[in-house]
Amino acid sequence: MQPSPNAIKLILVMMVALLAGCAPKAEQGGASSAARLEGRDKGSEFLAYEHSVSVDTSEAQLRPLYEKVIAACKADTANGCILLDSSIDSGRHVQARISMRAKQAGVKKLVELVAAGGDVTSQGTKVEDLGRPVFDSNKRLAMLRQYQAQLQTLEQRSAKDVDALIKVTRELATVQTELEQATAANVQLMQRIESDLLTVSLSSQGRQSFWSPIRHSLGNFTENLSEGTGNAITAMAYILPWLLAFVLLFPLGRKGWRRLRGARKPDTR
Repeated sequence: MQPSPNAIKLILVMMVALLAGCAPKAEQGGASSAARLEGRDKGSEFLAYEHSVSVDTSEAQLRPLYEKVIAACKADTANGCILLDSSIDSGRHVQARISMRAKQAGVKKLVELVAAGGDVTSQGTKVEDLGRPVFDSNKRLAMLRQYQAQLQTLEQRSAKDVDALIKVTRELATVQTELEQATAANVQLMQRIESDLLTVSLSSQGRQSFWSPIRHSLGNFTENLSEGTGNAITAMAYILPWLLAFVLLFPLGRKGWRRLRGARKPDTR
């Protein structure tokens, strides 16, 4: 005997209420994470580390050091080093920035490599506790998977009821999308925990040569001359109307002032 459409609707409503109000048992991975959280200090095993190091080196050594760090990260497959972002600026002061993610041992090697190429001007570490986000993520994944299994069972039972089957299939597609998004978020959280973020900043400002500022100034001489000439012409365009008005009005003002002074002079005869 196949369930009626009204019965199918009632079952769907009850499932949604169950999902919103109840906390089903987590899957094996989720239960393990929750147990670890409750067994130790909250979040003690779910810490995300972000390291930063700034190094000042000479202009001649900056680019080779930049390329050396990138090559070392790409070659360090043992520590799962991933190059996230890299950029170099050859403006007035040559500087570069590299963002990488690797295991703790890999980060240590990279920091030592960078520090050996110049003077470390600053270094720091930031720690974020992701215990609660991981616990919530595992809990949400378990709930979605249980709800998905219930819908799949309901889909099999309502195979001969077209209207009910359409509604169940639509709900399954929605749950599948939410499950994929939750899984991706969980993977990202675990990646932040299992590997550290390292941001390297390279600069040559403190070690630039005596001729470097002069060379930059000579290189920009034509551009600066053109810009200065343009600014002077713009200033003249603003000043010229006022100058013309002054030339025309000054004689009239001076003549009027003389007449006013003459009218105020007392008659001495």
